[in-house]
Amino acid sequence: MNVSHRVVEIALPLASLALWAVVYGMTRLATRPSAPAPAPLDLSGAEPPAVVSLLANRWRHTVGAAESTLLDLAARRYLDLRQTEPDPRRTTVHLTGLAADDLNPYERQVFDRVTARAVDGVVPLTALAFSDEKQSAAWSKRLRRAVVADARRRGLSRPRSSRGLVHLFTVLGAVVAAVVGVGSWHYVTRVGQDVFGSAAAFLVTLAVLVSLARRDLGERDTPAGRAAAARWLGVRDWLGGQEGFADLPPVAVTLGNRHLPYGVALGVSRGAAEVVDLGMADRRRLWSSYGGRWRQVDVSYPRGFPRYGQPLGWIVFRALIAGLLGGTFTRVIGGSPIPWFDDLGPVALGVVLVGLALLVLAGYLLLRAAVDLAAPITVTGEVLWHEVWQRQTSDDGPGRIVNRYLVIDDGHANQLRAWVIPEQIAGECRLGDVVTAQVRPWTRRVLGVSVHRATPDPAEHAASEPRFGHEGSADRPG
Repeated sequence: MNVSHRVVEIALPLASLALWAVVYGMTRLATRPSAPAPAPLDLSGAEPPAVVSLLANRWRHTVGAAESTLLDLAARRYLDLRQTEPDPRRTTVHLTGLAADDLNPYERQVFDRVTARAVDGVVPLTALAFSDEKQSAAWSKRLRRAVVADARRRGLSRPRSSRGLVHLFTVLGAVVAAVVGVGSWHYVTRVGQDVFGSAAAFLVTLAVLVSLARRDLGERDTPAGRAAAARWLGVRDWLGGQEGFADLPPVAVTLGNRHLPYGVALGVSRGAAEVVDLGMADRRRLWSSYGGRWRQVDVSYPRGFPRYGQPLGWIVFRALIAGLLGGTFTRVIGGSPIPWFDDLGPVALGVVLVGLALLVLAGYLLLRAAVDLAAPITVTGEVLWHEVWQRQTSDDGPGRIVNRYLVIDDGHANQLRAWVIPEQIAGECRLGDVVTAQVRPWTRRVLGVSVHRATPDPAEHAASEPRFGHEGSADRPG
């Protein structure tokens, strides 16, 4: 294969794909929503709480949109909240008979949920949750679309992927797919193979790039949206400084506290947000008081990579397998430990490159495993979340639990990443405990846990309550 063949069949397709990926990645970075600084206190904003929730969370939809809308409907007397017992979870929602004809779509959606669940015009506040996960997801998706539409109508939000960008990347994707198709056609005609392969290369590349170009990336800011977000973030700071505001129960909105819906939308009304539950559990945003003040933290859950939560022995084993395969590919196909690429055809060259990539992967896994083994760390904080992650497959039932997620808040970061704790030691702590965990930072695996301050045993209050939260529960521990 001479230089011109390499250029047409390999270099140009790879360069065009790389160029498309770079431009696409830079565009995604450039269209990220901004994070405006809080403005001085200004209570003149007229945006509904659900839209405020979108703006205050960097144009990302959260559970606060539905929760704050429910409280806003109570503040406007479409609904009535009544708490006759000390526990706010005993709050009931009553229909007032006020016509809902002037509500916007997402307000009407929340109102209809209450109406559908009410018996004789009354429904317990905690009974508004969905029992079907798919139904809950569909309801949440419809609510998000309605809130985003309202924010766009007000000029406060716009899609990250504008029509112009979608068309641009679609056209660029077609051009790149054509280059890939030409390179493939040049190769198959040169070696005398069926030209169908070149058509398949073109169509597959086109389908992948067009699907990426048309992918919904969410919302981003506008000038008016940034100004409104800054104003409401200033309100958030003010509300957060009001003594006792964070602990107000939902019924406070009926008793005259009109700021409570906005407190929930802005994430500073823990007391109300923990009680109102419309079935849109968000384990990625948890309440925590560790460190002396209530705050919401964003949590990510590792998955998708073989290293997460795995013992180092398995990682070393996979590294050895990758090294063995990589060495085999480079020696058998290449003919020597360092193959001469000029003597290889495209298929053989591809196999050799895969072999070299496997060797690099093996070296990387061994190096990271060695560092993880030599340098474990400790994390001290409160257990915010504990959830089953992996089970062994079984024909007789759900299977034995192998690993769980464990979220520990150290009181400093507002963004946390879950650890993975083996089931054998999962019983050493429970929700609310203040613990010190010894962990491996790369694999995210917990080696051991010691409890500094234990929460009261739930069995003292309810014998049937599980040691950890229900699997798949919508509860949001705080």
